[in-house]
Amino acid sequence: MSVKDAAKESRDDDIGSILDRIAMDFVKGSRVIEVESRGQCCKTIYGFKSIHSLKDFIDVVNNCKVVFVLVTTTYCPYCRMFKPVFAKVANEFRGSAAFIEANADYVPEIAMEFGVYSTPTTIVIIDGKAVDALLGYIPYQYFRGYVENILKSARCGEN
Repeated sequence: MSVKDAAKESRDDDIGSILDRIAMDFVKGSRVIEVESRGQCCKTIYGFKSIHSLKDFIDVVNNCKVVFVLVTTTYCPYCRMFKPVFAKVANEFRGSAAFIEANADYVPEIAMEFGVYSTPTTIVIIDGKAVDALLGYIPYQYFRGYVENILKSARCGEN
């Protein structure tokens, strides 16, 4: 769905609702896919997954060597802009790392644990330890290159 199509569909919606619809159209089909490990750095192969509990978060961290955590909030426009970029990179590197979204409105423990004070924040976890955090919107080509470098340094395969 293009921005123009979304705007035509409902002139009464605010820009946030339009961006959400575009993001969800982009992300469709990239939810978690569970398959047996084939030598990747994750026991379960993830594309992009939204988590809704601390238990889900712990399960992912325990099953993957490298985890990219996108901490968002519901009404954050930059989160809505970055989410499709994050999802696209997640699908490109599926099997090499886990890419999860944690909405701080619903799972505040994660934001508090990592000292997140601004959204979007992307936290990089390697071997269960937070090693880096990126603040704000990141253009696709920069985020993809960053992920590729992290995976090379963690020895988790390349795409």
